[in-house]
Amino acid sequence: MNNWIFWLFILGAILSPFISAAPAIRNLILGWRIPTTWISALPNQGWVEVVGKVRGETIKSLVNKLDCLFWQFEVQEYHGGRGGGWRSVHMDSSGPFELDDMTGRLNIQAGKSDFVLNDESVITKLGDPERTLLEGLGIKTKGLFGFDKKLRICERLIIQGEEILVLGKFQKSEGLISGGSVTPLVISNLSKGEMLKTYFWRIARPRILPFLFSFAFLIFIIYTMGR
Repeated sequence: MNNWIFWLFILGAILSPFISAAPAIRNLILGWRIPTTWISALPNQGWVEVVGKVRGETIKSLVNKLDCLFWQFEVQEYHGGRGGGWRSVHMDSSGPFELDDMTGRLNIQAGKSDFVLNDESVITKLGDPERTLLEGLGIKTKGLFGFDKKLRICERLIIQGEEILVLGKFQKSEGLISGGSVTPLVISNLSKGEMLKTYFWRIARPRILPFLFSFAFLIFIIYTMGR
């Protein structure tokens, strides 16, 4: 019984770095398994992947005031300690837009989608304009004893006429693609291969050292027990 508990603990130590990556791993698997489909050939419902050009009204982005068709604004705060890192504390976005692949059009409710883009704006040193913006949104920039919180702003844009890949759940009766209850809608301006490669490194890069440490500890324990 004690050996069973011990090996369960070791297995948990090795796999735990990947638990927080479960949604990204699911998106990676979905993106690899689901083929690209023409809008005119979509099923009545289910997970689908489509590629087309975006259509809609040109607007200004929230932070950098750039011309775009859609923007997503996210504020992240850094938490130290074990299991720490950047965590989302606020997210907002502009309204819906259309995707056109020449066989049909779809309404895309992007909202809190997971974006895989070749570029995004990240502001790590907040100036007065950024602090004013955050305070106006009800996000406190000062922490305990008046010290600045470690915050960063991410702004993601989709440009008018840009070709994007969308992976999500389709409902023909509503004529739109959205995210699932656990897995968000995926939007990327990369090719499918590049998107999958980006997801892989998103999952692997921050977890390589914890995994190697846990694996080395396991080898050490096995070596010690075998002596």
